[in-house]
Amino acid sequence: MTERFTYSGSATIGGVQLPNVRLQENAPDGGLRSWEGSARFSASDTPEGFPGDLEGPQSVLIELPDGRTGQVLVTSIGFNGAHWSVGLLGTGPAPK
Repeated sequence: MTERFTYSGSATIGGVQLPNVRLQENAPDGGLRSWEGSARFSASDTPEGFPGDLEGPQSVLIELPDGRTGQVLVTSIGFNGAHWSVGLLGTGPAPK
């Protein structure tokens, strides 16, 4: 069985550096693999250029610090007055 992809750390999404990103691959028995993730950070840590073009319906490039890349859809962007949250859905192979 192939090991599932997981990641926790910073990532550049659509050209915007996000400080706290978590990604995970789902691999049901005999089913298609998929991956998803989220980002969460405080208002004081809001990256320059955020949200930029992340709110569009097209997939954007996600780049991990070690050079791995993939494509994601930003499914949600929320702000509760103190923290931002960003929902992510992979649109192809997980960054490996």
